[in-house]
Amino acid sequence: MNSLQQSLLSQSGAPDAPLALTGVTVVDTTGGPSLPDTTVVVADGLITAVGTRPPLPPGTRVVDARGAHVIPGLWDMHVHVFDESRLPLFLANGVTGIRHMGAAPVHTEWRDRLTRGELLAPRTVVASRIIDGPNPMRPNSIAAGTEREAREAVRTSVDEGADFLKVYSLLPRDAYFALADEAAKLGITFAGHVPFGVTAAEAASAGQRSIEHLEGIFLDTSARAAELRGEVAAVDGTDMAAIFRVFSEVLPAAAASTDPARAAALYETFTGNETWHVPTLAALQAMAFAGGDDFPLEGYLPYIEPGLRDAWTSHRAWGGDPQRRARNRDLFDRQLQVTGDLDEAGVDLLAGTDTFVPGFSLHDELELLVRAGLTPLAALRAATWNPARFLGVTGAFGSVEAGKAADLLLLDGDPLREIGNTRRIRALVHGGRLFDRAELDGMASGFGDEQA
Repeated sequence: MNSLQQSLLSQSGAPDAPLALTGVTVVDTTGGPSLPDTTVVVADGLITAVGTRPPLPPGTRVVDARGAHVIPGLWDMHVHVFDESRLPLFLANGVTGIRHMGAAPVHTEWRDRLTRGELLAPRTVVASRIIDGPNPMRPNSIAAGTEREAREAVRTSVDEGADFLKVYSLLPRDAYFALADEAAKLGITFAGHVPFGVTAAEAASAGQRSIEHLEGIFLDTSARAAELRGEVAAVDGTDMAAIFRVFSEVLPAAAASTDPARAAALYETFTGNETWHVPTLAALQAMAFAGGDDFPLEGYLPYIEPGLRDAWTSHRAWGGDPQRRARNRDLFDRQLQVTGDLDEAGVDLLAGTDTFVPGFSLHDELELLVRAGLTPLAALRAATWNPARFLGVTGAFGSVEAGKAADLLLLDGDPLREIGNTRRIRALVHGGRLFDRAELDGMASGFGDEQA
């Protein structure tokens, strides 16, 4: 058992008495057939049996769950959350594991408290603080403008307890490759943005474990790649207007000039280097539809913690320009297309949201993955089996099998027929503890009247 798997298994409270869920259909997220009329037995926080009439431990609580479909707990592989009160919202929506993409001290504190059984929250994987260029774009980042500073950033992140490194857009080219080298020496992975001075193909070849937001793809696959990449590489990291122009003008221009041959070559590079992608379609959709009445996160705003909420509540001010909205919607259509193309090319995908909305928007992400062309099974795998593969913890997570962690969702509908059925949660089992629908509703209550 690797250290991350051991850490994640320890991140749950005391389990209930043994539990048997009877009459369920188990959905096989590894790709096998579903198992109808099955009993799932849970004891000591683990699944101990999956079968038609397995023996039950003494004192087992038997729950008649006829009609329910059982899947593993869901993972959101790109979150930002800093307010402890929001953590139960993930569980209320069936999200039993999260990957924090940019750490603060509170995140390692939460991880420690989870291990001590002191916190009701999803299991958590924690990034380093964001490692960016000499003038970081985000607060609490580590500034690394030179090769020496990049190597020191790796060592600092390891000392601070990071599970992996998070790289960002302004990290200089030489510093990026020094970080990759130092990370390999210390045995820690890195993930995140593709820096402006690095191509997506180079990031994959350097060992970047995952690329977020489809970054670098449009620039690498554009027929105008040399021209547009030159514009990006020349951006002054202290000039926010120039940085904004990259996302508002250069990226759409690149997306509108895709060369299929270049795209095929890049996707082959991704598969050859086992480079994963986290499209964060829910966040990309929110940016594309900002400024209008059809903004997709409007109903979720009360659930976003006050310190992060302004980024979306002010969407009408920064997203209302009609030309910009049209350009962004066209870009989002292309982002959907690329996500489907990546899946068809065999590139591994992970479900992550980056919306600041705890739990709710992961179901949006799954539906957007299907809209992009994935099958419901492929979308479901992006939030279950694939996170376990990516993290190297398939021995304990990602599927409903004996010996694995008892993180389970009971759904009133088959997600393989309609991915939206992941929202129809009858009950949750997390670390062997059963939470019924009323308890889950209680976790999600009380946020509507909160003031920013």
